[in-house]
Amino acid sequence: MRPMLVTGVLLLAGCGSVGHRLDPDVPQPTTIAVLPFAGPATPELRDAARQLLQSRLVQRGYRAPELAFVDRVLSERGWLRDPDHFTLPATALGEVLAALQVEAVLVGEELDESSFNVFLLRRHAVGGRLALRDAAGREPWSCDHGVSTFGGFLLTSGQVFAELRAQGEHGTPMASLALVDELVQDVVGTIPMRTTAPTLAPPPLLGATEIRQADAADGQRRIVVTTTVDGAATLRFDLPPLAHGVPMVALPGDPRRHRGQLDVPAGNQLPRVIVHARDAFGREVVAEAGR
Repeated sequence: MRPMLVTGVLLLAGCGSVGHRLDPDVPQPTTIAVLPFAGPATPELRDAARQLLQSRLVQRGYRAPELAFVDRVLSERGWLRDPDHFTLPATALGEVLAALQVEAVLVGEELDESSFNVFLLRRHAVGGRLALRDAAGREPWSCDHGVSTFGGFLLTSGQVFAELRAQGEHGTPMASLALVDELVQDVVGTIPMRTTAPTLAPPPLLGATEIRQADAADGQRRIVVTTTVDGAATLRFDLPPLAHGVPMVALPGDPRRHRGQLDVPAGNQLPRVIVHARDAFGREVVAEAGR
């Protein structure tokens, strides 16, 4: 009976409400960028939690930039040198908010996963600290929470086969994802729901596009595409039928001008180029240049 009593105590210990804090003196943001999460959990688990939180924030009425846009902005400005170990200096918080054009960021800290499976008892847990932060470093909302599963062989209850199956699934990626989903569902439920979506800035506006050709290695030709854009956006260009989705990056010191290049076989005519500009919220504009 002793193992079963211990299991019961553990199950009771795993129950409880979500510990969170709402600061009434700090305005709740309407636009939130979800930054890469930190902690000892695997990068895959942290990425899964981040993606789920971004989508759930949108469902609750907030404007949350696409994660690819957030990561591009962070990388271009030198804030995301190592995605697996992201840390943001507190002094850079205001600059990050301005670059992402949001009122607050959602940070995940100390995200961790733990498990043990010792004969009669097993436990699998995921937890961490999440918080919204504004440009002044204030936290209108924060949450410390963890979720877990417990189990053991209940040989006298007729559940032995179910437990054997659970033992086989214990600690697997699918089990981890299920816990992450539960964690996110719990913590997002403590963030106030927005009944009206905030007004968005106009979509990006593409300006003139310049196409240059130059000699490249191995007798190829290098196509260099430069264009201007008003508004924060991720730019790519197509070179039909040779290539699609070639990335373009902002020029140092001039974030409105973006440039990308591609080496193609020599002898091609002046190419037809199609430029795509996708903003932080998935809106896309397209412009064509060349022949």
